[in-house]
Amino acid sequence: MNKELVKEHIALKNKRGFTDKKYDTFFDGKVLQICFYSKGCRFSKNGNCIMCDYGKPRKNNLSSSDIKEIMTKVLKNKSPKVLLINSLGSIFDYLEMPKENIVTLLDYISKTDIKVIVFESHYTNINKEILDLLKEKLKDKEIEIELGFESYNDLYRRDYLNKIIDNEKFKETISLIKSYGFKAEANCLFGMPFISLEKQFEDTIESIKWLVNNGVSLVNLFPMNIKPYTLLYKLYEKGIYKPVKHKDFITLLKKIPKEYIDKIYLCWYGNRTLDYSKDKTILPIIDGYDYEKLMKFYQSFNINQDKDYRLNLLKNI
Repeated sequence: MNKELVKEHIALKNKRGFTDKKYDTFFDGKVLQICFYSKGCRFSKNGNCIMCDYGKPRKNNLSSSDIKEIMTKVLKNKSPKVLLINSLGSIFDYLEMPKENIVTLLDYISKTDIKVIVFESHYTNINKEILDLLKEKLKDKEIEIELGFESYNDLYRRDYLNKIIDNEKFKETISLIKSYGFKAEANCLFGMPFISLEKQFEDTIESIKWLVNNGVSLVNLFPMNIKPYTLLYKLYEKGIYKPVKHKDFITLLKKIPKEYIDKIYLCWYGNRTLDYSKDKTILPIIDGYDYEKLMKFYQSFNINQDKDYRLNLLKNI
């Protein structure tokens, strides 16, 4: 990754200032996502993860009373089956979510009827202290921890995404999560910059295999979105990176071996955006598809995890 480009990007992000916003939500009728705003992701300050938009940071982190107020407001008229909790970077990073905030959050969740709780975290923030806390506070819940991963390929991650992950330590984290009776999920992307389409297919499929074979129960598969205020957006503006096409993403799904197809959940496939006053998320290119039919196809894929159902769905699109 070009160091000067990274420096320019960091300087631009530092000029954005702060927000007073406390949270964002997204609800698809089943999964309710609550994103708590914070001082910002620690990795954002170094220009890491070129595809991530961490959101405009707050000058100060939320208080524990803010957490309680937000949860009460968001859950007032919603009855989700799954609750997904995240922050601008990692929900279990004490620099974003002080421990007292996490305790308040878990105490509140413990009193709800929601059975499945997913926490999105950087793998380095997963430790026995956090897992013991989850075990103590959420005894009757099904706990899943979602980890960023993107690609199994160290070189691609480091040189093309500016993201550093130790695969061996990542495997140890998966094992630690599972030792508590929790499930581990991981994020995987399609649309790696600087490599050919065929290499993109190969990288994503091998990454899915690596994750499942190393104990991940669900792979959250993302076609690359180009979000404002990311280094990827700058590469797009310079003509260095081109958006993913839906036809290629569907080709990828058809290439995934049958034994892994039921371990996939599709995310950010064109069903949501992150827009600012003038800049908008660049979504995957539709080409000749009917947008509504395409969205229904992805929804149907996610709703039914049966292998044969999914293979038949892919055969008929």
